Amino acid sequence: MLAPLIVTVAPCIPPYAALHLPKLDLSPDMIAQEVIDAHAAGASIAHLHVWDHDGQPTGDLGAFHRTIARIREGCDIIIEGSTGGVGDLTAAERCVSLHADIEMASLNVGSVNYDQGVYVNSPDDVRFWASEMARRHIKPDIAVFEVGMIQNALRLADEGLLKPPYLFSFVLGQTGALPATPKNLLFLAESVPDGAVWGAAGHGGADLPMSSLAMMIGGHARAGFEDNPYYAPKRAATSNAELVRRLVRIAGELGRPVATPAQARGMLGLADRQANSRG
Repeated sequence: MLAPLIVTVAPCIPPYAALHLPKLDLSPDMIAQEVIDAHAAGASIAHLHVWDHDGQPTGDLGAFHRTIARIREGCDIIIEGSTGGVGDLTAAERCVSLHADIEMASLNVGSVNYDQGVYVNSPDDVRFWASEMARRHIKPDIAVFEVGMIQNALRLADEGLLKPPYLFSFVLGQTGALPATPKNLLFLAESVPDGAVWGAAGHGGADLPMSSLAMMIGGHARAGFEDNPYYAPKRAATSNAELVRRLVRIAGELGRPVATPAQARGMLGLADRQANSRG
């Protein structure tokens, strides 16, 4: 019997991809509304980047705070902040989201080629981010682009910086990294410790195949404009919620129930926010 499916929505489209969809509203209020609608469609986690009012990466938390506040007013979805990014930001600048009202954060545990560049995550920086998450009681979502990153994460666990249940997100299909194939997804799924929670995020148009396969073998799924803003070739998705609804529909056909945020919190070892707010 498979556990309920956790669906993550990732609405923050990269600026270079947004250039091809100029009519997108990337304001804090619209991102918040996209998350609220995706929650209504079945998402229980929202993966968010720190953006300014125009949808550009920034170290200023003003717009991010507004987005989170609007989301909190509209639904009880789990909010995950990103600590990723390719650029010249320092380790501290990359993890400004940890200062916001978030329950989880992405943790990139190794470096990897990224198209024509290099996505640099040095051991010292990774340990710094993991330490900050532990200190702030924020759950790490361990991003895995190559199988060696799983071992990097387990070394952090041995140091006491990561606590079970571990959460791994397999990012497949990134140019320069592990291709999005069923064989690679199965290999990664078999490489994590027993009891770990894992999900798939496919890039380069592989979001739907990877999520669908993950659903069938016990993993979890992700969709959103960050991974792929298209519903089908040459047909842009009308919303992030449309992409989430498709995953929920497939899960229903497979006979797998979709987790509520409360159920997802239980599966991930997170505190019950509603219970905390009552007492």
